[in-house]
Amino acid sequence: MTIRFLLLAVASLVAAPVAALTQADIDAGAVRATRGLERTTRSLASNRLHGRDNNTADSTRAQRYLIGRLKRRGLGANTAASAFDAYKQPFVQSGQTGTNLLAVIPGRELPNEYVIIGAHYDHLDTRSTPSGDCSSTGATGGEVCNGATDNATGVAAVLAIGKALKKLPGGPRRSVVLALWDAEEDGLLGSLYYVNHPLVPLAQTVGYINYDIAGATLLPTLRNVTFSVGAETGGSALRAIVGSAVAAQTLTAGPFSYIFGQLRSDYANFVNAGVPTVFFSDSTGGCYHTTGDDVGIVNFPKLEQQSALGFRTAVGLIEAATPPAFVAPNPALATFEDALTLQMVLTTALPDLALFSPADQAQFTTFKTQVDQIVADGPGLFDAGDVGTVLGAAVTLIGTLTNVGCQAF
Repeated sequence: MTIRFLLLAVASLVAAPVAALTQADIDAGAVRATRGLERTTRSLASNRLHGRDNNTADSTRAQRYLIGRLKRRGLGANTAASAFDAYKQPFVQSGQTGTNLLAVIPGRELPNEYVIIGAHYDHLDTRSTPSGDCSSTGATGGEVCNGATDNATGVAAVLAIGKALKKLPGGPRRSVVLALWDAEEDGLLGSLYYVNHPLVPLAQTVGYINYDIAGATLLPTLRNVTFSVGAETGGSALRAIVGSAVAAQTLTAGPFSYIFGQLRSDYANFVNAGVPTVFFSDSTGGCYHTTGDDVGIVNFPKLEQQSALGFRTAVGLIEAATPPAFVAPNPALATFEDALTLQMVLTTALPDLALFSPADQAQFTTFKTQVDQIVADGPGLFDAGDVGTVLGAAVTLIGTLTNVGCQAF
């Protein structure tokens, strides 16, 4: 039986249309989406799983744990298999072997339209240097690279959101796919394989929500700051959905254009496949790809806000009367709004300037002055030179944050 006919059969069991969700229903669901995050994160980021590298015994153990969670949320998306294997999409892609994990929560009215919520579950094994740096090309045998914020927290959010969506009155209007990607650390290979071999039609996938690096604190002043990347790929409709979700939370989620994710997470494959996409991330800081990315640095109150944000975004996509239409990424790369977001980050972080080296302080101050001037000039004067300044400042800021080192702020 194909997934299409399976979902139609499930939908036919509903005796009558369910009334539209109320705001109280959505708010209650957002609270549910904050539960269980720490438990899942601790399980995935434990030394017992040795970094969850693809095609290892530790990955297999992680898969068993995650499939057990997915089974309580939906049906296996791989209808060519049965039992636990129905939740697996094994692949060989670009020389790497891995296994994507996917479950489907059937939609109550539009079971053949899909919203995918995804995060990668793999990390970097024991491929660390004596100084604590982790990489996919390193040799095994060092200290464990546990990948707590990259990306055990993202997986935790996907599972929490999925549980909350399943408990909506009558279930979600459209079907929801919960997707946990493998071999992301080797070049986004699991999600690349998926978009080339989708288990539900991409043409009927109305949106993709991606998590990668969540619950991270880049600086003390940025404890409550995160980013939404690429929502313009769903035009004004997706931007409005994300904006409404952000407004309902206390988290500051600055919007950035597609390119600001540097194409370094699974969101890029879905945009390339023409699917409206938003990528929620805290960006990379001093603990990124180090052995210091452990549970002790996770900002769980922030992660709760991020999970609730994704839930509200998912509900907006799932319940929308008309889903967003795909809009290709802006060839100009950056916009005036990106300058506004970058100014917010630079201004908020200014009290932490003493954490940077003198050279990085000077660079930070120079870019802040330049970005402040761009904003003061207004959108009418925003030109190619300003695009270069904003992009350069963003990339340099990421490097500066990395130089601060891994600290539990």
